[in-house]
Amino acid sequence: MRTPIAIVGGGPAGCAAALTLRRYLPALSATLVTRPSVGDSPTVGETLSPGVLPLLNYLGLREEFLRLGQLPCGGTASAWGSGHVVERNYLFTGQGHGWHLDRSRFDAWLLSNAEAAGIRCIRCRAMRATRTEECWRIELEGGGELVADALIEATGRSASLLHQHGAATRRDDGLVADAKWFQHDLPETSADGALVESISDGWWYSASLPGRRGVAMFMTDNDLRKQTSWEDRLAAAPATRARLASWQPTGQAVVRAANSQCTEIVVGKGWVVAGDTAAAFDPISALGIGFSLRSGMEAARVAVAFIESDAAPATGYAASLVRIYADYRARLRGIYELEQRWPDNVFWVRRQR
Repeated sequence: MRTPIAIVGGGPAGCAAALTLRRYLPALSATLVTRPSVGDSPTVGETLSPGVLPLLNYLGLREEFLRLGQLPCGGTASAWGSGHVVERNYLFTGQGHGWHLDRSRFDAWLLSNAEAAGIRCIRCRAMRATRTEECWRIELEGGGELVADALIEATGRSASLLHQHGAATRRDDGLVADAKWFQHDLPETSADGALVESISDGWWYSASLPGRRGVAMFMTDNDLRKQTSWEDRLAAAPATRARLASWQPTGQAVVRAANSQCTEIVVGKGWVVAGDTAAAFDPISALGIGFSLRSGMEAARVAVAFIESDAAPATGYAASLVRIYADYRARLRGIYELEQRWPDNVFWVRRQR
């Protein structure tokens, strides 16, 4: 199969790239390769801030998103730096409320919109990508091959194709999310909001979700995760424990990487990366979905410029990602330095030194 632009990865970044190409350059075809299971399994990363609406509007999806029935959320609450819970309302941003998502459904919805817009979607794994003088050859699971003039990789933190060409990813910590899902009987007119609560060896996150569901995650470093049980950590977090008291576990649970990392080279000859493949953020920053959408849009423009032999967009994109990640690291340290109750605990020492 031949295509001008191949997009590998069907999450928010890959779909944003595909929709940008289809909406603003309809004469230029593109093909999206994605794993078959998008939308079929629990996915973490479910808080959407009101600042994402302009991005969805750019993609032509704003009004449809508002009709999806995701759960409105007025703000967040945190017990960070003290045991006292402090609420922060989105009202004071001037942008309205945010949302708590059924993230699997949200990702599947983005992918279905890409298909409905006319993007050819191949639901299988991309095994490897090889660059020749003129094009990329992407080997597909099962023996097929996709030939493309430009490649956008949005495969998540794994950067599975990029690493085959020696590109390095810089990992800045070992944070993981130990997540479990729940059912509850609380009314659903709006969410109570995300709750963040720090303890001695990490921090808790919990949120109500559409469908009378909820999620709770404990964030700690991978090498510390098994040192204390879920129950003991929950006992040390009174606000989170009170929230979960009436929630019933569904049995669904995953452990996912949640570390800060960036790819040191984000553009090359005919290729560009986007989303978590380019930079991945600590969930406390709430940058994930918004960054994925915006970087996918920008990567689409870079890919088109490759075809037109214009290097300027690639240079600008790479420089902007360096600035974004440096600014994020500075702000992240400031957030962690607000918590001074356990100055000798290894989790906090790693983030405050």
